[in-house]
Amino acid sequence: MPKSLFVFIWRVSGRKQIFLCLLTIVVSMLTTVPLELQRRIVDDAIHNGTINYLLLLSAIYLLVLLLQGGLKYMLNVFRGRMVEDVAKLLRQLIFDGTQKPESAHTNHKGAVVSMVAAETEDLAGFVGDSISFPLLQAGTAFSALGYLVWVEPRIAIFAAILYMPQLLVVPLGQRRINRWGNIHARLLRKMGDTIVGSDLDRKGRPKFQRRFRRLVQGAFRTRLGIYRVKFFLTFFGNFLDALAPLIVLSVGGWLVIKGEVEVSTLVVFITGFQKVADPWDQLLTFYRTASNASVKYHLIADALPGMKIPKQPWLRATIERR
Repeated sequence: MPKSLFVFIWRVSGRKQIFLCLLTIVVSMLTTVPLELQRRIVDDAIHNGTINYLLLLSAIYLLVLLLQGGLKYMLNVFRGRMVEDVAKLLRQLIFDGTQKPESAHTNHKGAVVSMVAAETEDLAGFVGDSISFPLLQAGTAFSALGYLVWVEPRIAIFAAILYMPQLLVVPLGQRRINRWGNIHARLLRKMGDTIVGSDLDRKGRPKFQRRFRRLVQGAFRTRLGIYRVKFFLTFFGNFLDALAPLIVLSVGGWLVIKGEVEVSTLVVFITGFQKVADPWDQLLTFYRTASNASVKYHLIADALPGMKIPKQPWLRATIERR
């Protein structure tokens, strides 16, 4: 198997990733349309008292929302299908690779079960999101932020600076999560081997029981370590998200009082920064998920040193041939 997770992803789903990216670009380009429609509804239609124009803009707004929702639905269904195709391929590869007489996992059935179940699910799920998901979230965030800078750069810059500390804090925290995650996955494999071994060797049952208790305690500690770092990062991100509206109201309110911006601009900024904050949080979550998936991939790849992935396979045909 390839040494790089993303080389593996390209080999098993390259063509589908291209289609997902094209669809994602269209969805992200539609992000700023509702923001501009909101501004025109407040400034032009409501301010001038033009009911027909208000109805026209509202109808366009509704159509844009339906188009966005429909495209996202197509995106999610197609991505889900690709995830399940990759999961089938991975499970078959793990089964074939671990059943060979020379395989190191031939007598470690518990580890194989863990690989086929939880580890494959996590890895295949990431394959579906690996390219299109960050492209969608980044496109949405930067499109919305670019629009806000165009409307009023002073408010946009003040609020955007808030998110800079996460660029330092999140990678540091994720390294610790990766270490704990690697240890946790290996402990789960050993727990599976211990359960299978205790069934085969009833005479040594007390020894297996003691070993299993130690493994359970180790898994408990690693999970707690992951939770502490993970939820601190969540708390930190939520705190910064909550500060953004305060910055908008404070700086924007000051500019409104001075007569330099309109009240409608603040309305657009409150909505717009929500469109920046949500995808930004999703991008940080994706970074953490990618790090975890890389750990899982290398654990599986190390267990299957002799297996080869064909370039650009039609996954269903590959499974059927096997």
